[in-house]
Amino acid sequence: MKILPMFVDISCMIVVSIPLLVICVSLVFSCKAKWNVLFRDLGVPLGLCGSVLGATGWALNIQDPNSVGPATAIMLLPITYGGTISALGYFSTFKRSSPESHNNQKTAGWKVITFILVSFVGVMCWNMNESAGFSTFLNPIALSVFGATMIAAISLSGPDHRIEALCQASLLSAMISLVFGLVVLYQGFSGEGLTEVMYEGLSIAMNGLSYGLFSYICIYIVSYKFGTTEKIDAPLMNWHWMEVTGFLIFMFFAPETLRESLLH
Repeated sequence: MKILPMFVDISCMIVVSIPLLVICVSLVFSCKAKWNVLFRDLGVPLGLCGSVLGATGWALNIQDPNSVGPATAIMLLPITYGGTISALGYFSTFKRSSPESHNNQKTAGWKVITFILVSFVGVMCWNMNESAGFSTFLNPIALSVFGATMIAAISLSGPDHRIEALCQASLLSAMISLVFGLVVLYQGFSGEGLTEVMYEGLSIAMNGLSYGLFSYICIYIVSYKFGTTEKIDAPLMNWHWMEVTGFLIFMFFAPETLRESLLH
């Protein structure tokens, strides 16, 4: 069995690379943004977003248990691509003896920001449509959690800290939806296979994570309009997003152990 082809998937590459390319080219030319900072900050979120959106489609429609393993492997590929991009950006920031201050960060105009957002939304919509259709990605509970959390962040935060508050709210809404989804999943557990209630729990958790990642990336892009990118602390946020996504993968898609495979 050849190993290298397992790490190549064109659709996964498109979902991660096209939005990143559009963002980098647009912001580098419009406000002199650093490509390595954009790679560092956006590689992981774009990979996670593409992975979760794609996985939501097949997880809520999968019927053959033997296809879960290969599908999970494909789900991990965008994360691999995004993580590699972030690592390249992170390591390249050590070229300079002293980091540049973000206090003099130039800002991008609304035309550039709108162009980037439209391009990003377009690629993500293509990913959703290819995965399972748009209706799969509409969950009232996850949407309610996301909306309530964002409204609370806007209402309780001051204008000077609005961007970072919204970023934290995106992460918090994903965490809450994940917990809600697990509660629903285990409430519907009967030991007789997947039930409709268990699928609902999976939908809440995965869609909630998708909404959070999607909004976080959009907020990060908009931060270049206001010059507040540094306040987000994107490297730290990336770690948190990896933790939340890793928890979801562990709780919903954890494979059987080597011992269990040998026993079977």
